[in-house]
Amino acid sequence: MTRTIENVSFYLIGLFIMTLGISATIVSGLGASPFDALNVGLTNHFGLTVGSWEFIVGIILVFLNAWVQKDKPSYFSIVTALITGIGIDFWLFTVWSVWEPAGFALGSIVLISGLILLGLGISIYLHSNIALIPVDGLMIALHKRFGFRLAIAKTIAGSFILIFALIAGGPVGIGTLIVVLCIGPVIGFFHKYIEQIKVKIDRKIYSH
Repeated sequence: MTRTIENVSFYLIGLFIMTLGISATIVSGLGASPFDALNVGLTNHFGLTVGSWEFIVGIILVFLNAWVQKDKPSYFSIVTALITGIGIDFWLFTVWSVWEPAGFALGSIVLISGLILLGLGISIYLHSNIALIPVDGLMIALHKRFGFRLAIAKTIAGSFILIFALIAGGPVGIGTLIVVLCIGPVIGFFHKYIEQIKVKIDRKIYSH
């Protein structure tokens, strides 16, 4: 039970921080990640909120990932997509409805801050070992099905989503390139520290 509470805590805290990072990159005006740019583009064309499209496209990806792997859908990833969508809309309709960055300088600061928060949040939620967000699940599906290295699978998945983001007219720009190139190193930077924190928590909880 204690282990479950610990994992759920890492899961929810990670997604909470991650969605703040996602929302920051969206409002930066310099370009969001391919997946988030796709969701913004769909919002601009068809209505609904960005978080709603996060959930809808997430469901599609869950079944696409299952088809690629020739396996059962990861239904808990749908829950992750729902929580992520709610989180994105929460930040967009609270913090960013009050203030949005204007100009390149402020936009750059918000973009870099969003990138850092995104990497931190992903690193935390990955340590929960609960469920991947569907777009990360696509990377894993390509890795398992075709034997691609994770870096190559991530590039293929990102390129696939980017094409649809461009078609949807999402906010693709220099920020998109920065996020794509830097998110891996940022996650890697935080990973070792979150690992150390989790080990310390485990020792304190389970050493008794």
